Amino acid sequence: MYRRVKFYKYVIVLFLAVINLWSFNVEAQEKKNELSSGAFSSYDKVFNGNIQDLNLADYSDGPHFFWLDDKTVKLWYINHKKEGNTIDIREKKIKIKGDSVVVKGQKGDKNKYWLRKGKYPIQSAEYSGVTKLLAIGDVHGEYDALVELLRNIGVINKDLDWNWGDGHLVFVGDIFDRGDKVTESLYLIKKLQRQANENKGKLHLLLGNHEIMVLMNDSRYVAPKYKNMCQRLMFNYPRFFKADTELGKWLRSLNSVVKINDLLFVHGGLSPDLVDRGLSLEQINNDIRKSIRDNKMTHEKLMRSIYFPENPLWYRGYLMKSRSYSIITNEELNKVLTYYNVNRIFIGHTEVESIHFLHEGKVVAINVPMGYSEIEPQVVLMEDGKYYRCFSDGRRELIE
Repeated sequence: MYRRVKFYKYVIVLFLAVINLWSFNVEAQEKKNELSSGAFSSYDKVFNGNIQDLNLADYSDGPHFFWLDDKTVKLWYINHKKEGNTIDIREKKIKIKGDSVVVKGQKGDKNKYWLRKGKYPIQSAEYSGVTKLLAIGDVHGEYDALVELLRNIGVINKDLDWNWGDGHLVFVGDIFDRGDKVTESLYLIKKLQRQANENKGKLHLLLGNHEIMVLMNDSRYVAPKYKNMCQRLMFNYPRFFKADTELGKWLRSLNSVVKINDLLFVHGGLSPDLVDRGLSLEQINNDIRKSIRDNKMTHEKLMRSIYFPENPLWYRGYLMKSRSYSIITNEELNKVLTYYNVNRIFIGHTEVESIHFLHEGKVVAINVPMGYSEIEPQVVLMEDGKYYRCFSDGRRELIE
């Protein structure tokens, strides 16, 4: 009798162990599926604490320009002081007499800001004959790392002005969120875009999913600095980028995909579903611009017509599967390349620890996270038919 009871106890313990192991594997698979869905990654910076408990170091943000009408702009600088945990807004109104105006920075801000009356022109989605090209992955507010890269590679000079001649510089999106110098990054890129045009070069800032999120009032990923600032001001962070702001007007003019020579640049990736839908590069760009200009579109319509799972800003199928799609096959990728008449596609969005080729060299993953001590920031240079990883100190390394 004792042996029988002991045996049953052993069976029960073994059964419970199997159940626990099964439960662990299910949880692990769910975690893996969540990661593969693109919901978050190991490099996400998301603040989940109580913002009221923070007393951040001294910081300022701005300038932010709000167009009151076609002749008047309201300027804001926001300042926070750690001592006393105080925050205030410096406001000034500026009259615009011509089609544009250059505004000097205020009180310690040595920058100059070029404002344009009316809408910004839309850049072309296709270029040819480009001989010097540099592409940068997701910046996510890491302004200091960006400046160091651009300066030591020679794209900008010591004064942070364009030094790349007739070269092309491509940002594949996600300047917003996570880091605490988003505003500075946007103004630098905006200035360099204008200076590039003046020097027969081009700067392409493509929209990423984080730009779209902010422009659609989703600010869950902003850095604690911005959460703190906006809560204390009782101001919604996306309000700084509405259509009546200078940065908001500019952002709404941008493309989401660009073709340069036989290379294509996009934030997430181009899926076979885009080919099945018969979407041209121009239509992709127009549809996404329309989605952030037309507030009358319902969420359901947006998700069905523009932001379906395989859309160019969220798609991760070159590196991982999700609930909605599998990893792209060689046949499917060739279908995409042939349809858009390109030989390679450059992508950000999905993090990698080093810039490298995928799918027999047909895809280049360039989103090396910035702002992490254990990962060295990188960008990719295309010169004389060769590809190089470029590092913060100016080193370059041939990509085999």
